[in-house]
Amino acid sequence: MRFLVLTLIAIGVALGLGTWSAARMLESYEGAAIQIVGPWHANRTAGSPTADPYSKARLARSGDLTLGLGEGVAFQARVDTQGRELRRECDYRLEGAYPPARIATLSAFDFAGQPIPVAEGRPSHLVSLNWMRSDDNRALVSVGPRAQPGNWLAVEGNGGYVLALTFYDTPISTDIGAAPIAMPFIVRTGCLVDG
Repeated sequence: MRFLVLTLIAIGVALGLGTWSAARMLESYEGAAIQIVGPWHANRTAGSPTADPYSKARLARSGDLTLGLGEGVAFQARVDTQGRELRRECDYRLEGAYPPARIATLSAFDFAGQPIPVAEGRPSHLVSLNWMRSDDNRALVSVGPRAQPGNWLAVEGNGGYVLALTFYDTPISTDIGAAPIAMPFIVRTGCLVDG
């Protein structure tokens, strides 16, 4: 009887620790094919058959659909260029070069992967076909709770968030690592409540 009780305890401990460690890895491990450019992170193999097991498990758990190799690449940022967490009560400016792509989209999500709701009439996502550009074809994009002239993505509420910048039909989706990628800087320009 004692052997049976010890066996059940050992199985319980093994299952508990195994479940905890798997959940911890899904939360903390980004993946084996992560491309990092400044504050931007992309897992270009997330939707492919060659993705690492943790990326596959994370996608199965969330139910997200990802872009396949050659379709595009999705970059995400949780911090600005200075390494500070992106905050909904702060204004940011995306400046600098963007990789070549047929279309790019910019959206904001909470940490659970849900789009951040904004008031009616405010832009909840931006599509590059509609971006205003300077004479040298650069696009300056503002992100934050206060309306800005030009390209502006509304982000409302309090707390942290994730910016998602997705490029469709782009050469960087298949040749990441072959050449340096130019990504925009995320510059904090002010906060509703400085702190």
